[in-house]
Amino acid sequence: MAARSKVLRIASIVDGLVCDELHQSAAESVTAGTDVGNQLLCFGAAVPQRHVLFVVQDGRYVLDLPQRVGGQLVMRGRAVNIGQLWRKRLREDPRARSLRVALDPSTRGKLDVGETTLLFQFAAPQPVPPKPPFPAEFKARPTNMWTRSDMATLFAAFMLFGPYFIWASNKHIDYTIEPEIDERFLRVMNLERTKPKKEEPEEEKNDEEVLAKEDEQLKPKQEDKVIDKPVITQKTYSKESMDKARGVGIARVLGTYGGNGPGTVFDVIQSTENNLGELFAAGMTATVLPDGTVVSPYVPGGEGISAQGAIVGTKGFEAQGPELAELEKKERKINSSVKSSGADVYGDADKKAVQATIRQRTGALQACYNKALQTNPGLAGKISYTITISVMGTVTDVRINDDSLQDAGVQTCTVAKIKGWRFPTTPGAEQASDVTFAVVFSGGS
Repeated sequence: MAARSKVLRIASIVDGLVCDELHQSAAESVTAGTDVGNQLLCFGAAVPQRHVLFVVQDGRYVLDLPQRVGGQLVMRGRAVNIGQLWRKRLREDPRARSLRVALDPSTRGKLDVGETTLLFQFAAPQPVPPKPPFPAEFKARPTNMWTRSDMATLFAAFMLFGPYFIWASNKHIDYTIEPEIDERFLRVMNLERTKPKKEEPEEEKNDEEVLAKEDEQLKPKQEDKVIDKPVITQKTYSKESMDKARGVGIARVLGTYGGNGPGTVFDVIQSTENNLGELFAAGMTATVLPDGTVVSPYVPGGEGISAQGAIVGTKGFEAQGPELAELEKKERKINSSVKSSGADVYGDADKKAVQATIRQRTGALQACYNKALQTNPGLAGKISYTITISVMGTVTDVRINDDSLQDAGVQTCTVAKIKGWRFPTTPGAEQASDVTFAVVFSGGS
């Protein structure tokens, strides 16, 4: 009775993967082998084609093992090796070809059948699957859906209309033909019918008129002539006015002879140390004489930039005038020197780059010192500055810590120039840096 309450549940494993499973709904025999018609498909050279592996006798399962089948059985908590059972069976009957073992409902085991492993145990029966509502012979088929008369009617219709549809699908369509549109449709849709344009007859022209028009087209058009008339200016000016005009130049405004290097005309124009608008308002312009001649705005003996923006040498420039002579005498007497001391950097700025920039730009402060020496020849001293450099390299603040020079003009001039300095940016800098340095002004006579 217990055997009837439980049935077999078997799993087929190949290469460690479960490839098939059998769960019975009622107690019945189970076949295994290499044939696909078996309930359990097994692989291997020594596996029989078909073998009844589990047999039901008197309501109990009996395991019928063929030769070369190994594994292990566990019955009532006791493990039994199938190889040991085969050796015991062969001692009893050396000609035995199968091994039969009666199974208890608590039995479970593992069978090695060729290359396939079968794991089995007893479990509650699986519910019987429901039967289909209709027999398989009544399954819907085209032959059951159509009667002979219906099939004959469809065949006759295909033979009658088939050629027409084939002809219509292959007929060429002329897309240039415009279909006729009803006037009522155009009025409802608020459309206007396009009317073909009537070709107007060409007016007859005389041969003389045609030839006259062709002659006009062939005649070259007269280009507009640009008349360049020189502007004659008044030339009755005194020699004293001409000399004063020649003595005014950009070098006078900047306080330098020009040339390359810090503090020169070329350096001041290219740098951001000065407000060029203020310089131009103060007189940094080229001088045009009444006779139309552009005077080079530089002191004789220096170099600079012409009125057209080209770098030129002005050595040998002949100019006359008492003011220019006095200027040359004063400037020859001035032999000043401006030098900077070491700079202390507090912040993320590169110390070497900041010191190099200060040494390069210190010469630009000499113009401020020279201007003060013109009125105070014995002026000398040292000024200590603290500047703030942003992460972009611009000077945002200039403070004077110590001043032994004691000249307000030099203070104002040097602070304005230092605010225009630019320093190399430092990669990775996150905040502004403070730099302290001193400038020594000496050489006054």
